[in-house]
Amino acid sequence: MICAVIVAAGSGSRMQAPVKKQYLLLDGLPIVCHTLMAFDRLSAVDRILFVVPRNDLQWCRENIVAPLALHHDIQLVAGGRRRQESVLNGLAAAATTEGIVMIHDGVRPFVRPFLIDACLTGVAATGACIPVIPVTDTLKQVDENAVIVRTLDRRHIRLAQTPQTFAIDLIRHAHQLAERQGFVATDDASVAEFAGESVTVVPGDRDNIKITTAQDLPIAVTILERWQSKEFKGDTQDLEPV
Repeated sequence: MICAVIVAAGSGSRMQAPVKKQYLLLDGLPIVCHTLMAFDRLSAVDRILFVVPRNDLQWCRENIVAPLALHHDIQLVAGGRRRQESVLNGLAAAATTEGIVMIHDGVRPFVRPFLIDACLTGVAATGACIPVIPVTDTLKQVDENAVIVRTLDRRHIRLAQTPQTFAIDLIRHAHQLAERQGFVATDDASVAEFAGESVTVVPGDRDNIKITTAQDLPIAVTILERWQSKEFKGDTQDLEPV
């Protein structure tokens, strides 16, 4: 059993838009529709759980899921007050102790099959696997006064992406432990690390951006236009070493 938990329960405050960022239009469709369609195309995925704000459940059923006429039966799940709680709600709704779960940001619409395949292969090593990309900028650690404390060695730094992929019992246990002990993280790999698990990494994809701010939208449009061009070969990629 392979489940995909698509997390789109945030308020989108950093976007500073009149609607939540997951519902902003990209090529005439809400961003999260592109994400759902990407996972719906995959025969390897058995179930898709779509985590949305509690107050948006009916709206998403009628305005996001129904018009897409997807092959998978999309299970809507009410999100929580923060992402970590929303993921735990999705894991609970999966209602299985065996198999693999892929946890993906709803506002990462450019996830390609080769990346999902890489994560599903990589998860076999430790039961936990995430895609990462190398850092190209120089990294500075600063203090509360905006003064540089030190320069970090970027050779050992990676940017985490999703889908973050786990044995479902492993990540559910990790999230439950984090909830009991009050540990708060910004991604699921951190939760697994907190629980003492080893997390494998595989090369990510620079197209697999997270649309978070208004500045990300024109970048997303550019990526989509390139994908739609005749020259684009979506099944090929130039992966960077991890």
